[in-house]
Amino acid sequence: MHKYAVTLTPRFYETDAMGHINNATIAAWFEVARVGFLDQLAGKDVALARSWILASVQIDFKGETFFGSDVDIHITEASIGNSSLAVHCEMRQDGRLTVQGKAVVVFIDFDSKQPQRIPDSMREKLASIG
Repeated sequence: MHKYAVTLTPRFYETDAMGHINNATIAAWFEVARVGFLDQLAGKDVALARSWILASVQIDFKGETFFGSDVDIHITEASIGNSSLAVHCEMRQDGRLTVQGKAVVVFIDFDSKQPQRIPDSMREKLASIG
């Protein structure tokens, strides 16, 4: 079961000299999906949605991604800690797995710049979707 999904249409300027989607673009697309997923968890509370910082990101290229065909991006898993959330992602083009990734984000208080326990409302929402 997928927790969140988005479809993006590659743009020509996102390609590299080999005709592939550039690796920096892949990282940006992962961010689009991750932020959408976090927005879904936060619901209407914009402050909750924007209280995350990126701690780490891992991207594994499993196949080529090209211009000319949409890319489906799925958040497939989210592992919750006290203040952190590990978000796993898959990208597919024409049904082929092209990218897998994982990002760890940390919920923080922007005033103190310190990690905070992920609110119960977000924990409940995560439990309900997955």
